[in-house]
Amino acid sequence: MKLNFVKLAVAIYLGLFSQMLLANDVILPSNIDEAIIDDAIIDNNAVYPASFFAQYTPQNSMDMIHRLPGFSYNKGSDARGFGGNAGNVLINGVRPTSKSGGLTGALQRIPAAQVLYIEILRGGVGAGEAAGHSIVANIVKSNTSTNGTYSTTYTRASNGVAKPKIEATLTTKLREWDASFDLKIAGDPWYASALIENRDANENLTSSSYESRASVDEDFIINVEGSRKLGDGTLTINTALTANKWTASIDRDIFTASIPNSSSPDELWALHEEKKNFNAELGVDWVNTNDEWKWRIIGLASAHDYQYTNFLNSSMQGSDDGNSSEYFKDTLKTEYIARTTFGKVGEMSFKPEFGIEIANNRLDTELELIENSVAQGLEGADVIEEVRGEMFANFVYNTSPVLTIEGGLTVEVSEITVSGDSNQSQTFNFIKPRLSVNYNINEHSQLTLTAERTVEQLDFNDFAASAETSDSRTTSGNTNLKPESRSALTAIYNWSFSERGSFKLEAQYQRRRDIIEQITLPSGNQGLGNAGDADYWTVKTTLNLPVDNLLENGLFEIYHVYRGSDFIDPLTNSHRNLSNYSPNWLKVEFRQDVSQYGYAWGMEYWGGYKRKRFYVDEIRTFEGNKRLGKVFIETTRFFDIKSRLEIRHVNVGRFIRSRYLYQENRNGGYEGTEVSHRKFEPEINLSFSSTF
Repeated sequence: MKLNFVKLAVAIYLGLFSQMLLANDVILPSNIDEAIIDDAIIDNNAVYPASFFAQYTPQNSMDMIHRLPGFSYNKGSDARGFGGNAGNVLINGVRPTSKSGGLTGALQRIPAAQVLYIEILRGGVGAGEAAGHSIVANIVKSNTSTNGTYSTTYTRASNGVAKPKIEATLTTKLREWDASFDLKIAGDPWYASALIENRDANENLTSSSYESRASVDEDFIINVEGSRKLGDGTLTINTALTANKWTASIDRDIFTASIPNSSSPDELWALHEEKKNFNAELGVDWVNTNDEWKWRIIGLASAHDYQYTNFLNSSMQGSDDGNSSEYFKDTLKTEYIARTTFGKVGEMSFKPEFGIEIANNRLDTELELIENSVAQGLEGADVIEEVRGEMFANFVYNTSPVLTIEGGLTVEVSEITVSGDSNQSQTFNFIKPRLSVNYNINEHSQLTLTAERTVEQLDFNDFAASAETSDSRTTSGNTNLKPESRSALTAIYNWSFSERGSFKLEAQYQRRRDIIEQITLPSGNQGLGNAGDADYWTVKTTLNLPVDNLLENGLFEIYHVYRGSDFIDPLTNSHRNLSNYSPNWLKVEFRQDVSQYGYAWGMEYWGGYKRKRFYVDEIRTFEGNKRLGKVFIETTRFFDIKSRLEIRHVNVGRFIRSRYLYQENRNGGYEGTEVSHRKFEPEINLSFSSTF
């Protein structure tokens, strides 16, 4: 597909930059907008001044967020629309507008030198900006001055391929504009090897393979953001351009029995894959805040072109027999969003907010699959378009210094139109209530209880067919999908027992309806479809444990998650877990900052895990070993540059991918297994970064 929007995006960049340079001078107040900050600050919140983070020598506000005691960063989602995608970090009390690069990119563009302090807000943040998060970090930064960061990283994969990554950010004042820029040019190599064994139903070895996988991921990203006073409010314009290219080669030497020490393989199998992504985004945001009300208008437009191709060739040694296939997929996704909110701010106890959001999303898809020079028919949609509207009312009610109630009601109406193998239109109406109570037990501990109903968004790619060439699997699209809804009860307990020590326990139960799993479609083909209802529960535990008595300024960060579910499989009529999650997982991080000598060191441990995915005729599992995920050492002793050496997969990452195959479906006869023993050798990263 031709990207006509590329010229438009470049013109937007040039126009925005020239406006910043040529506009008339306007004198801005020297102090931070007090109305914005006062709206964010409430009683009983932990405040961490910039001096608290000095021991970590942060380069930008993202580094500081990662060092907040007991705070788990949530970057939000990239789902369609704007309202439900917020992360849990605000900037001067306001949620960043951009979706491309999102919250993480916005935080990386703020140099640490501009951060005055970061506060942890627990309940009563504001009806809309927090988007349902009970605990939010608010970065309060100074007026824009000329600051920047730069870094370079050298990554070497275990097969010897090395690639550099260069990143730079700049914030400055261009006439009346507070402007920020960031640029990233990166290459990321990756390599893994595997031993693959195929066995029949009686566990007899039928073939074995040695596999090597090598890939390189290349990125070019540029973001420009400018803000200025306009009328009684602040106008912010941001643009983003992203280009990505990923190439991978998978080679297998296949033997009809166990792999011998010598001799030629019986079959050679090679798959080459390539993905290309280009994304352009323009966002406009105007906020007017006075002593009592905040009015916000947001407009977003984006276009994303994605191309995927793969070429497969296999040949038998000493024979003309062989197979070949070519698969091509090209999608163009566009999104347009208009949103406005009007809400109460300030020190009053009851703060309502009202708003409306309208969005248009469209996905155009082209598919082609050729096997042994014969074109294959692929079932699914060519064009999917959604028009969606939301009306919502939210509120925050500070009933007392220790009790806050917040909630809201959203009415969503959407129409999805599909054209392709079948033309149809579906209309959906949803009512989504939410109620949350936050109780400050004392100045160090809080309890939050939340009840809400959410509706998951449909993935437009599921409407179209897809192919997994490496597994010889083709999945049909399904134009009759409807969204999954979830009714959830959540309890969160937070306890800060020291300046850096904290404990968080989160328990949640969900009732999921119309869940999406692999099923047999009416056509007889396999694909995703609504498979019934299920129960799902999770318990997450986070502990930040200082160990100053053993190692001065040492800190353990321990995270554990337990998940469970109950679902009646419509194919086998038996109880099983839902697809594709790990029931039990542990991560432990340790870091010691030896500030007086200007260095730090640490490590990260990952517990073993296992997850299952259910297909109509297959059960697929993926297991990871217990491993030292990474070790690092960093220093700022030389030339005011932070130098960091990091080694990943220290004790070798080992993964087992198993396919349990059945005839026709999982009620049929058992055919055997394909087990891949994958191995990730240690990977080296060396980086240098600084500020100016």
